[in-house]
Amino acid sequence: MEEKKKTQEVNPVKMFTYGVVSILVVGLLITAGVGIKETKKVSQSGFALSVAKVLNLPAAKVNGMKVLYTEYIEDVKTLNNFYEKTPEVPSPGEDEISNQVISRLVANKLIAKNAKEYNVEIDDEGLEEFKQTLLSQFPDEETAETELMDKYGWNLDKYMKKVGEPILLEQKLQEAFANEEAENLDEKYLTEEISARHILFLTSEDENNEVVKERAQGVLQRIKDGEDFATLAAEYGSDGTKDTGGDLGWFGRSEMVPEFENAVFALEAGELKEELVQTAYGFHIVQVMEKRQTGDYFAFMDDQFKNADIKILIDIPNPFADLLSEEEVIEVDEPIVIETEEDSVEEVVE
Repeated sequence: MEEKKKTQEVNPVKMFTYGVVSILVVGLLITAGVGIKETKKVSQSGFALSVAKVLNLPAAKVNGMKVLYTEYIEDVKTLNNFYEKTPEVPSPGEDEISNQVISRLVANKLIAKNAKEYNVEIDDEGLEEFKQTLLSQFPDEETAETELMDKYGWNLDKYMKKVGEPILLEQKLQEAFANEEAENLDEKYLTEEISARHILFLTSEDENNEVVKERAQGVLQRIKDGEDFATLAAEYGSDGTKDTGGDLGWFGRSEMVPEFENAVFALEAGELKEELVQTAYGFHIVQVMEKRQTGDYFAFMDDQFKNADIKILIDIPNPFADLLSEEEVIEVDEPIVIETEEDSVEEVVE
């Protein structure tokens, strides 16, 4: 009987410990709840940012991937600082700045996901080349660091992380998609590209257009009669392509002025246009060398955005609202779940 009584005795030390733990848990939940409410109102206070960082709170989600609140606020502050320190660049306003930031952060998530699927990675060589191109705009690296810190609040390493790496990754993904075998791509993601060359005869106010046209017509006839296109381009060309035989490389639609584009895309591979092409620059002799079907990266990414499950979880304008039906638009007062870096999940009662 005495033994049974012992088992029923209350251990005051344990009860005290449980009580303290309970108070701490309740206090943490209340603090978390207050912090979450502040983040939903887009507070930039130290308290809101600390809670958001500890709890890994998102400002948005795209296909389940989190766009962190702390990253959103940091980038908004960075852009505001940039426009403040660069008065020659008109500030687009608070809502537009928010749209720019959240759009880019969501895009970065989609780009990173697709880069993995296409086995695309950035390498040290590409990063170094980007860095050197950036530094070439400044007298020296120290000046670059000072300018970046002044305008962005970032040192060179952080600028490379926040700007350089995402740009390079997207460029690599674009190249990979463009070089993908046509048969591996949906038809809606294919576009036509051509390789062409030209000889440009510039027109100006100082010279009669008819005189320039007559000169160009004479060279066109010489090509028709069998003279070498590249040789004549080197002799008569008026732009930088004359040093490469008039070669314009590969290009797609909407990359050239309409008159030029309409003319070259109407030609077959190897075909020389029988007439001169007139544009605002002058008169062109044009020949299409090759044609090919290539991946249209921009059509692909446009589709990625349209089909993505994008949720904006804080009280900011939704730049993706036009992509969603009324049923899909996310209200900012929906319950938020705490997701810590350890992936433990606790519901917050508001």
